[in-house]
Amino acid sequence: MTNSTEETERTARDRDRLKALLREKEEELKSLRSRGLFLEALYENSGEEILVIDPDFTIREANQTFLSTYRLRREDAVGRKCYEVKEHSANPCIVNDRFCPLVVARKMGKRVEITRSRKVPGSEKRELIQIMVPITTGEEDIEYFLEISRDVTDYKRLSKQLRASEKRFRAILDTATDAIIVIDDQHKIILFNNGAEKIFEYTREEVLGKELDLLIPPQEGKQYQYVRSFLEKNGSQPIGHTLFLKGVRKGGDRFPAEVSLSFLEMAGATTYTFIIRDVTIQRRLEKKLLQAERLAAVGDSAAHVVHELKNPLMVIGGFSSHIKNALSDEKDLQKMDMILDEVRRLERLVADLGEFTREYRLEKRKTNINDLLRDVIKIMAGLHPEGKYSFKEYLSPHVREINCDPDRLKQVFMNIISNGFEAMAEGGIITLSTENIPSGIEIRISDRGKGIPTEGLKRIFEPFYTTRKKGSGLGLPISYKIVEAHQGEINAVSVPGKGTTFIIQLPGP
Repeated sequence: MTNSTEETERTARDRDRLKALLREKEEELKSLRSRGLFLEALYENSGEEILVIDPDFTIREANQTFLSTYRLRREDAVGRKCYEVKEHSANPCIVNDRFCPLVVARKMGKRVEITRSRKVPGSEKRELIQIMVPITTGEEDIEYFLEISRDVTDYKRLSKQLRASEKRFRAILDTATDAIIVIDDQHKIILFNNGAEKIFEYTREEVLGKELDLLIPPQEGKQYQYVRSFLEKNGSQPIGHTLFLKGVRKGGDRFPAEVSLSFLEMAGATTYTFIIRDVTIQRRLEKKLLQAERLAAVGDSAAHVVHELKNPLMVIGGFSSHIKNALSDEKDLQKMDMILDEVRRLERLVADLGEFTREYRLEKRKTNINDLLRDVIKIMAGLHPEGKYSFKEYLSPHVREINCDPDRLKQVFMNIISNGFEAMAEGGIITLSTENIPSGIEIRISDRGKGIPTEGLKRIFEPFYTTRKKGSGLGLPISYKIVEAHQGEINAVSVPGKGTTFIIQLPGP
């Protein structure tokens, strides 16, 4: 009885284990079927061409993408050699002067990837990435190869277009003469083109990641505050017009700049673009044009005055000399001398006006400017007591000879030195220097006098403007016209209390 009961219990346990094992196998089969369906769906609906090929090039499976590309039915592909179906060839194909990737993968026993082109009848030439993967089932021998072909024609075309677009953009950026600077939303410089390097004299490496204040430092004025407001409000405040600010070069030199602003917001990030133009030359030309217009207007009036005064002065001077000869009273003679002195002063003014209004016809010849300056120094040194004024010379021995009218330039140098003497009434030193510059030569004449205030410095080349006790105010305007006739430039810099320097630039030979 006992044995029968034990037998029954053992049978029940075996039955339960069997049921559990069957349920487990059933779940595995269900999982396998699910995975199979998933893989089948993935295989059939993939956008890439997929083939299963055995080691002797026979196609065992082909997905719908492959069949659609080659316009085949499954029975037209399966069982045939891959090179027959794809290349209509009797032999394995050669790709890019190399063996078929299946041959390479079979030899190496690992994944192979190549890039190739393909021309299917009725369609354009396409670019493919072809991947060949060996498949084993646990044995050493390779049983199948999985070939995956991915069409990258459109990607490569877009990539090529993008590279071409970037190349054009970089060419525009690097050939622009204006400075193009881009900063991020942290106000750090992230782009600095060739034009910016030339204008600001910094290299890209020196400014990338730095604050914009390095190039446009904080300063007083509405224009700069407008820029700060534009940045702080993420470009919500429209600019609408060009700003004029001061830029600072690497060496600390300030220059007038024309600034345009724009911003771009993308993917939550904002960048700001500054297009900066150095308008130093423009300002200089505007100043020269204004000066030329003023001189022309004054010249027309002065020419009329000279014409009207010249003859009456001659008559007054001539009759005054006759009257003086007939006088004997000492007081009357003194009064007549005063009249004659004023007549002579007016005659000098009229002569200066005539000089100012004339159109210069230069008599040019090859001239060494150093020799010309040394002649001027000898003349000017003899006009005052010895020791009162002295000269320092820094004349470059390499300075080039130029074509010029030496007599006219001598007049310019003497006018400037005379002004220097006047500015140093108690005596002092005049310094002269020369050097070659890219456009020709540069002459500097400096005094150590009282200097010229900023407002006066703006007007020194205007006719009749003078700070001297005795002077017509025509010496510097005449000098300006002579230098201008030589196609040169003349400017002055001054520090009140420390002196003035005149800078003359003349074109080379």
